[in-house]
Amino acid sequence: MFKKFEIRMKLDEARYYHNILEDEKAAIKICNEILKIDENNRDALLIKAGSLLYVDKEKEAFELTNKIIDMWPDHWEAYYLLGFLYFNVNEKMAVEAFEKSIKLEENFNNTIAIAQLLYFLENPYHEKYLMKAKKLEPERFEKYMKNSWEWEIC
Repeated sequence: MFKKFEIRMKLDEARYYHNILEDEKAAIKICNEILKIDENNRDALLIKAGSLLYVDKEKEAFELTNKIIDMWPDHWEAYYLLGFLYFNVNEKMAVEAFEKSIKLEENFNNTIAIAQLLYFLENPYHEKYLMKAKKLEPERFEKYMKNSWEWEIC
């Protein structure tokens, strides 16, 4: 019981370092502590994979993300991460990864990510995904568009 509570607390801490403080090295360190206790903790693996991307360890991030996909092929978040890994490397594969993520579980994160990628690619389908994201979480969409979308929408 204590291990589960300890892991939950460490996961919250790792998410805080990754999502709020953007201290990826600290997030990776915390995830490694979790993985010593539970080597197949999906959340720790996902946070670590996402953090590796931001500390110039793309190869490790790809390897870990593919390991997660092998272990949980029906979980949306690994494909979402894969989309970001391909974002500046292979746009076609990024789109495919985001679409797979959406097929498994459509949510604001993967929908807005593919919208932005398609916008960069000058693909008019970005508007379809923008409208889906708006419908999924209208309040979050407005904040995102105001604070994170730096391009004018037609």
